[in-house]
Amino acid sequence: MTIVRIFRHQYTPKTFYTISRFFILLAAIFSAIFYNRNTAEYFYNNSFTNLFKFLIYILVLIWNYLSVKRFISKNTPSFAFYTIMMFNLLCISLAISAANLWILCFSLSLSFLCNYPLLLIEETTKEKKLSAKYFIFSLLFIIAFFSGVFILHTHISNLNYTNILQSIQTKQISLNIGLISASLIFMALLFMMGIAPFHFWFAEVVSISILPVAGYLTIVPILAYFACFINIIANVFAPLLPYFYKTFTICGILSVFMGAVGANSEDNLRKIFAYSGLYCMGVILLGLLPLNNYSLLSSFIYLLVYIIAVSGIYTVFYGYRSKGKYLSCLEDIKGVHSQRPYLSAALLLFMISLIGIPPMLGFLGKLSIINNMVIDGKFIIIGTVLFAMIILVYAYLKIITAVYFEPRNNSFDIVDKGVYICMIINILVMVIIIIDPQYLMHDIEKTLMAVLK
Repeated sequence: MTIVRIFRHQYTPKTFYTISRFFILLAAIFSAIFYNRNTAEYFYNNSFTNLFKFLIYILVLIWNYLSVKRFISKNTPSFAFYTIMMFNLLCISLAISAANLWILCFSLSLSFLCNYPLLLIEETTKEKKLSAKYFIFSLLFIIAFFSGVFILHTHISNLNYTNILQSIQTKQISLNIGLISASLIFMALLFMMGIAPFHFWFAEVVSISILPVAGYLTIVPILAYFACFINIIANVFAPLLPYFYKTFTICGILSVFMGAVGANSEDNLRKIFAYSGLYCMGVILLGLLPLNNYSLLSSFIYLLVYIIAVSGIYTVFYGYRSKGKYLSCLEDIKGVHSQRPYLSAALLLFMISLIGIPPMLGFLGKLSIINNMVIDGKFIIIGTVLFAMIILVYAYLKIITAVYFEPRNNSFDIVDKGVYICMIINILVMVIIIIDPQYLMHDIEKTLMAVLK
């Protein structure tokens, strides 16, 4: 893309989208060819890593297709967005396949710092200040990440996952050293995942950034952070995990309540669904422990269902446009159903899925994770999750009221047919999984279990 930018006299926003699409497809092909190849002690690939990489590649391809329409419609350059996003994707791919803690630390840190220049695309004065805050906090938590890895490095020369795990199991590393390093690393990962009380950056970031950036940050990185988090727990700090049960439980409960309450305190659509995402991540964290076959499968299903629903919601956001401006406030979308009935119906469908009302796909995810909690006897946590969901539903009702029961105060632009295509594909995926959930509920279990060996 840089070569094209320098040496080609004429290029359009679609030029860089085309280049990114070609290389993402190439990456997917090479991932399929070398699905089980390892590189010394630094990288490894198995069914678990390939599953997450393929999901990420598919989501990025779809999101890039939608994003280019925004740059074309506004006639703004897309070079910065696609270049930074592709470098971010490279770092994410390396992090997922990492078998060495230094590799993970460098690749995840670079990936997370890549978000900062994304926020600077078409920025305003207000966005500069918030972006600067994001950068400062990111540096602090990345320093914590490096500190945790460095502490381990002072006691172990080889930071290969297997070597660290054996050193902890054989007590070559003292318990205190292991807990301190694990705490610093977990803190950084929870911050990247936007788990409370480290969630304060996410809602602000998605509200100030342009729609392609906001959607990308909401949909794509969370899959990579989740995969890395699982890998670290299962293959590095597994013996220390019981010491973090209470901490993770507290973080999960904080997330579900802060997500539910925060969504009700906002009128910005992106912030509402950012807090909704905080609730969902809290549920995932609560259902993940103790880490076993059932908890991993149920958490993954819940995460995938959330990703499918929220990607559909952000697709709808591309259709809510007035006078060339993409709308993001409740006030702006009042009565939109009268002019854009199909988009509004799709938004309602995706929100119902997030709530988890049968027979929608969200019910499958919620049923899976609650069933796992029942097996583990987490009845108080189940009550907490359901009570917080009732609070969150009220925020969704505000959106439904604005869309369906308020008088329209805007004239909405014609929707690009690409938005409808992506929306229909999203709904079809939901319907197919609802009709035949066998693959998601059972067959995918073997793919995920590769990380627990």
